[in-house]
Amino acid sequence: MGVPVMDKNLYKKIVVALMISTLGTVSAWAAEEAVVPVDLAQAAVADAARDTAGQKASRTSKKAVRAVKDQTTVARTEAIGTSDVTPQLREELAQKITSDMEASAKRAAARHDDDPVIVVGRVASDQAVDLTLPKTVQMALDYNRDIKVAHYALTSSDFDIAIAKAGKMPQVGYTWSGARKMGQANGRDVIANSFGNSFSVSIPLYTGGQVENEIANAKLNKTNAQEEMLRVQQATKYSAVEGYYALLAYQELRDVYHEAVDNLQGHLDNVTAQYNVGTKAKVDVLSSNVSLANSKTTAVTADNNVAIAESNLNNILGLPLQTKLNLADHQLPFDTYDISLQEAIDYAMKYRPEVLQAAVAVQEAEHNIGIAQAGNRPTVSVGAGRGWTDDDFPGVDDHNWSITGGVSWSLWDGGATNARIKKSKEALLSARETEQKTREAVQLEVKQAYLNIRSAAQKVEETTAVIDQAKENYRIQNIRYQAGVGINLDVLDAQLSLNEAQVNHIQALYDYNVGIAKLEQAMGVDVRSGVIHPSLTATGYKG
Repeated sequence: MGVPVMDKNLYKKIVVALMISTLGTVSAWAAEEAVVPVDLAQAAVADAARDTAGQKASRTSKKAVRAVKDQTTVARTEAIGTSDVTPQLREELAQKITSDMEASAKRAAARHDDDPVIVVGRVASDQAVDLTLPKTVQMALDYNRDIKVAHYALTSSDFDIAIAKAGKMPQVGYTWSGARKMGQANGRDVIANSFGNSFSVSIPLYTGGQVENEIANAKLNKTNAQEEMLRVQQATKYSAVEGYYALLAYQELRDVYHEAVDNLQGHLDNVTAQYNVGTKAKVDVLSSNVSLANSKTTAVTADNNVAIAESNLNNILGLPLQTKLNLADHQLPFDTYDISLQEAIDYAMKYRPEVLQAAVAVQEAEHNIGIAQAGNRPTVSVGAGRGWTDDDFPGVDDHNWSITGGVSWSLWDGGATNARIKKSKEALLSARETEQKTREAVQLEVKQAYLNIRSAAQKVEETTAVIDQAKENYRIQNIRYQAGVGINLDVLDAQLSLNEAQVNHIQALYDYNVGIAKLEQAMGVDVRSGVIHPSLTATGYKG
């Protein structure tokens, strides 16, 4: 799909407007800051007059300065206002870009070209999508652009390996040349032609280990690219899981707050009826009305949070933001997740992409030392060639051949090679420090995620019991109030306590489920599904 081309006339309009605006602004500032030459004689007279006039002249001078500044400001404003890019011009530009993109898309559709970057019509904007958690994860993995970028980098790494291997391959070349010369012979101008053809082959026999180390680094770079794609996949999975559970949690919270509105509305209706017959005070009506209004406000916020969470999940899945999502789950799950802290750390040290990437970086640094050391070693190559020269085109009559062999050895380069070796050794130490730092950071991340899961699990169990108690308390307070032995405030407080217990329970369930996803990301492995991504030994990684 081609890139839309901006209309030339429209482009010229914008450029001219911007130039006029800039020049007008600069001119206005220049007028304000300009220094006007003053004749010395006039200056002397002015000094004498100023000495005699005193404060009056000073006041007059200040007024004049203010007048000049005011005029300058007006001029500057007018210059900017009259020459700036107008809203109409901006609107014209936007419409032109849109039309060009639509035209380009139509041309691509007519050619049946599939753009790998721009995904059009994946899901209709008015189409509802049914989601389970596995489907959500898979859709995110299929769409994610970071994964696509990582895939392109992985594909490119194969070409880097081929480029490195080319350093050990024979180099074959062909050259044709032609010339026409004019000279003097016996007092006469002589014109001669010459043509040449040559064919050569050069074979590197020994490069001091440079090529071998470059090939090894290219393979390690592929391993790194594979681990990077895995890292992005794990991050994408976590985002999808978090987005799914966030939408589910906000839907549950919405139900809680709307149930509270219904409860308080029923309570207000009951209080109002009793007030009308004179059995309840007006203060009960007022306080119940205030609680209901506050609850309605909270419910509106809850509705908005659901809409935002749905749009966020649509964005993660690459769907239109207005797509309606129907979740298969209606409640946050609380499944048992048994794993020890040591097991989690062991998984991370073995399967976490960042740990493997840090180890690969150490090996690359080791090979870089070998590449630098090659500068102190000779290079050996052999070659052969055949050539043809003639005065007539194409010049293939006279021929010759040659066999060559060569040794190149830099005996002294000003210390540059030794400096590169020392620099590479320092880089190796840095890579080893980074590897250890990465391992320690991953272990800390695993432990934090593990403890957060355990904490969330305890909160789930505690809030489960609290909810039952809060519901029973609300029921009793309602009965007491209707019987005339309780007060209105007890009913309202019971409703608030019930809301708080339900919200805390939902929050704990959300933290527990998202915490599991976070722990699995930290470990680099999905324990529940049994999907383990082994180290990529086929590429040469020795970790």
